[in-house]
Amino acid sequence: MLVAYRLRAGSSPARSLPAGITERHMGLARRLVFRKRLFLSFFFLLILTGFARQALAADVTLAWDANREATVAGYRVGYGTASGSYPSTVDVGNWTSVSISGLEAGRKYYFACKAYDVSGKESAYSSEVSYTAPATACSYTISPASQSFAASGGTGRVTVTTQAGCPWSASSTASWLTVTAGASGSGTGTVGYSVTANTAAAARSARITIAGSSLAVSQQAASAKATITSSAGTGGSISPSGSVAVAVGSSKTFTVKPGWLYRIYDVKVNGVSVGAVKSYTFSGIRGDQTISATFKRKF
Repeated sequence: MLVAYRLRAGSSPARSLPAGITERHMGLARRLVFRKRLFLSFFFLLILTGFARQALAADVTLAWDANREATVAGYRVGYGTASGSYPSTVDVGNWTSVSISGLEAGRKYYFACKAYDVSGKESAYSSEVSYTAPATACSYTISPASQSFAASGGTGRVTVTTQAGCPWSASSTASWLTVTAGASGSGTGTVGYSVTANTAAAARSARITIAGSSLAVSQQAASAKATITSSAGTGGSISPSGSVAVAVGSSKTFTVKPGWLYRIYDVKVNGVSVGAVKSYTFSGIRGDQTISATFKRKF
């Protein structure tokens, strides 16, 4: 976008010169400043277009027609955020354009230019032009976008990517999912979090929300447990023995072994005989079980 302004500075008396300044000096000042009117043409190149989402500061380029006075040595551009007040100045030498950076996004600035001669005498400021720096829009991405954990829990990290100066904060939607580091920040950063163990029989999920984006966290259910109690009588053994914890839905094999001069007499599962078997496998376990073995001397 190109916005053009043609400005003409009005003529007015030069500032009083200190005592001792000759008419020659005064004539030089009048010739520079007001003998001929100072014509300045300003136009702005809105070079912020490509940077509006990349930074919190803006740039602007100004250009003007050269003054035709032979004694002109250079130009100064003044600018500020109030009309008619230019607390910041840039001496551009004998160039007729300047790029000014570091303007605050979303603020309106006012600009004017003056010429000066080889002795440092200045003209009045030209007519004023204004420019509003585009407001910066922050964008955020997070990586990864999802994470899965076993029932035992664990820790993780998520990276937040955004422009410099863009603020963000992180929060969890569940008590078992805790933000442990980087709860808030500015610009690109990292958020640390922890997941507690899941002791429930159901899987669960929650989110960490960061600047409108979410990390989806899922966790497996705790494995349901069943107990198989095994025992062996005199003359042999069963393995494993005692109270054996197994996952519901799983399988478990028990081995029966007679001792010296003994043979397997009977094996009972949940009180029901399955014969003199050397091993027995529980399949698709759904609850607590028992297995017992008895032995008899061979002679």
